[in-house]
Amino acid sequence: MCHAAFRPVFVLAFALALVGPCSAAPEKAHPDLKTLAGSDAQYYLSLPRGWNARASWPVMVTIDGSGHNFLGCFNNFVNARGARPFIIVTPCVSSNGNDPAEFEAVLAMVKEVQKSASGQAKFFITGFSAGGHLTWQFIFLHPELLAGAAPAAGNFRFRGVDAISKAPELARLPIHGFQGDKDGIKAALDEQWADAVKLARDNGYENVTRTEVPGAGHQAFPGQVVAFFASLLRKGRP
Repeated sequence: MCHAAFRPVFVLAFALALVGPCSAAPEKAHPDLKTLAGSDAQYYLSLPRGWNARASWPVMVTIDGSGHNFLGCFNNFVNARGARPFIIVTPCVSSNGNDPAEFEAVLAMVKEVQKSASGQAKFFITGFSAGGHLTWQFIFLHPELLAGAAPAAGNFRFRGVDAISKAPELARLPIHGFQGDKDGIKAALDEQWADAVKLARDNGYENVTRTEVPGAGHQAFPGQVVAFFASLLRKGRP
């Protein structure tokens, strides 16, 4: 069982369905729960069908919301992936973007997977609800590491964003939000989305779009997110 609490012990440079957060889908395969080397931080990992070490594979990081249903979130994205070639990584992080060590832990998890599972150099990230905080941190702090980002009913409160990257890759980074038009907290999320978009555009991000999904409530949109990232692969990203 993935621990909900996060207690890093490794040295760091500085210290997401109408039913709610990333609802658990029926488990289709045994989940692979990993512990980050040199740490007690954990993450779920799923390799795509046909994986082999001779090729390089796109990595998709899925950040759950404040419900911290990590296994449910993981299963939903594994099921939505189907036969697509994504490596799925679901970090067990629980501070909702408040702990800078979690940002570093997720980055370390990605690097570990890139090395151990032949992951591509740039990765995709999605964050549901409170998972949006960490997603936006990656967008604003390290856009050069990303192949695409998809906040899903994602929060943004400037949390952890104390500086904006100047990396030239930010201008073309594909950022696409998904929002249900029947979400009970849509008004608040619309305001937060507007704040994030303004900050992005004021700092040179040119590829920020959003889809409002008719009839949908507060959910992580795994099908739509995976389809969006797959469309970027067809366009040659990363």
